[in-house]
Amino acid sequence: MAQALTVLAQALENLQLAPAQAFREQNIAQVPKFHGYGNEDPTKWAKRFDVVCLTNNWRSVRQKDIAESFFNRPAF
Repeated sequence: MAQALTVLAQALENLQLAPAQAFREQNIAQVPKFHGYGNEDPTKWAKRFDVVCLTNNWRSVRQKDIAESFFNRPAF
């Protein structure tokens, strides 16, 4: 058992880490448009948007611009 642990420790020391993959935005999950109608809940929409941001790896610096693209002008 001790010998197996020694061999495993040596193997782990010799491992070379793979280079980190570049951050990549995707479009896996979709966000519905927000129109501002009475039956639309803005809090629910915002929570859904947060989940989609995480799923799609959207950077926080771009999230405001992305969110604005899902608002129809009457929503303001």
